[in-house]
Amino acid sequence: MTGTVSPPGGSEPLPRRGFLLLAALTLLWGVNWPMLKLALSELPVLTFRGLCLLCAGLIILALHRALGRSLRVPRRQWRPLLVSGFFNITLWHLATGFGLLYTTSGRGAIIAYTMPLWTVPIGYVVLGDRPGWRRLSALALGTAGLGVLIASDAHALGAAPLGPLLVLTGAVGWACGTVALKRVDWQVSMWVLVGWQCLVCGVPIFIAAAVVDADSLQFPSLWPLVSVIYNILAPFVICYYLYYEIVRLFPTGVATIGTLGIPMIGLFSGALILGEPLGWTEFTALGLVVAALAVPVVTRPESFSRGG
Repeated sequence: MTGTVSPPGGSEPLPRRGFLLLAALTLLWGVNWPMLKLALSELPVLTFRGLCLLCAGLIILALHRALGRSLRVPRRQWRPLLVSGFFNITLWHLATGFGLLYTTSGRGAIIAYTMPLWTVPIGYVVLGDRPGWRRLSALALGTAGLGVLIASDAHALGAAPLGPLLVLTGAVGWACGTVALKRVDWQVSMWVLVGWQCLVCGVPIFIAAAVVDADSLQFPSLWPLVSVIYNILAPFVICYYLYYEIVRLFPTGVATIGTLGIPMIGLFSGALILGEPLGWTEFTALGLVVAALAVPVVTRPESFSRGG
């Protein structure tokens, strides 16, 4: 037994370690959605998000420095760091945090992971990246899935579906931040980039939390506290390491398909941990969104090869 899996066609075998890392990433990021809801049941959004960003940023940079690596960012790259960080950190954490107050964690996970779909129109406008039929088909499927969730939430609330729309704002912001990242030839590691973005782009959240939440803040009970610790360590520190290792070990197609399990885990773990209801709307939307994310990859066999 060599510890590798040989794909069809005699191409270079894929490392079994990569599949284990991918399974861990999917589980940790998926379970994070009901954990977010647990934390927000007792902590204000601003305080929770600010605390997680501050601690995660410090831990990431401290670990990087402990390995003897520089934390310096070239002066010319601070501006793109702040621009991409505004979308990936500030807008994402505020929009999804407040959005989860008004929708279930499972629905939030499905909507959030439509992010790759919104890079299609944004990439076309900003980068001139003309989409083909695969991306347009994916965008149509994903939009249909969102329509199912937003319409059902509007019916349930009898008003504007505030929660899904806020999470959707976060997903679009994440897409904008991703496109902004692609425009730059970064001279720093992704660890340094993420660490500084957490700290610097979290400043508005830190300040707002100190002003808005100071009089109402109380120490959380056990499970919300566990959720805070989980959110600091798992989604940021551990999952970023896993993600970059997976991208290094696997072709793009394999890595992308692997992340399709994250909204699935988010949906079912929300039902298991929080007792959130599952019905035809959730399953229909999940199927449409997963199909949308899968179309551009599964229709390109070369994306599953080492050269893809």
